[in-house]
Amino acid sequence: MCERERRRVGAMAFDELMGLTNRLLTSAQALAAVTALLRLDELGVQGDPAVRAQLERVVDALGVGGLDELDASERSVLVSFARSYLGQAVDLVENPERAGAWGYIDPVVLRAQGSASAVVARLIAGAGLGSPDARILDVGTGVAGLAVALCSTFPNATVVGLDPWEPSLAIARENVADAGLGNRITLLTTPVQSFADAEGFDLVWLPAFFIPENVLDAAIEGILLVTRPGGTLVVGARYGVQDDALVSAVDDLFTVRSGGSIAYPDDLITRLERAGFADVREIERTWEAPLRLVAARRA
Repeated sequence: MCERERRRVGAMAFDELMGLTNRLLTSAQALAAVTALLRLDELGVQGDPAVRAQLERVVDALGVGGLDELDASERSVLVSFARSYLGQAVDLVENPERAGAWGYIDPVVLRAQGSASAVVARLIAGAGLGSPDARILDVGTGVAGLAVALCSTFPNATVVGLDPWEPSLAIARENVADAGLGNRITLLTTPVQSFADAEGFDLVWLPAFFIPENVLDAAIEGILLVTRPGGTLVVGARYGVQDDALVSAVDDLFTVRSGGSIAYPDDLITRLERAGFADVREIERTWEAPLRLVAARRA
């Protein structure tokens, strides 16, 4: 290819990528606008009238309704999802060389991810799992957002939260203290694959998308040992939509970059049955949160 042709092809590629960038940026900015409007309501302030009018215009253009009908917890979850994912996207741009591991230190990202994970407590209870006085193991507890939510959902429950990432646990200790749950939540830095417990648990949460592939099976086998007979394990599975190439690729990217396993429900079911769990099944998804759940019981 001659130099002139190379320049022509390069110019076409640049124009195509610029058009794509503009379209994707519009989507990101629209998400930011919706989130900002929710944040203003969460903070109980109106904000600048001119800016608020434009935020509402964006929301109207998206055809989104019912924002005023959201309760505080629903608003918090939506804001947290957006802040976490947008924060991780910015980190990808700023640190593209970072290897696959959960290495975030930005308190905004850590707190947002923890707040977003709180929705899992509602999904578990909605599936009829757990009990008011359950002893619960929260693997990958992060900033203890889910642990606190589990204590609220199951009023007499106690939670042991595991997370080897100290920047998250430092915030978790603050959150547990602020919630007055120091007598119900225990935080440990022990990795799940080497965790042992003599008392046992009635309910265990395992987010496979945060567990490295090379330790996932060992983690499942270890969890079987610390689950009480009749106890339940709930595993967070890969979310990606299999017939949507872009959604699937993006989901895999951020899963791998966070050091997690790309595990579909069918794959997890096989792993859980092989480890010795019984009644293994995917919970029917009736929610919009980007999450799929697999449940299993220790016979």
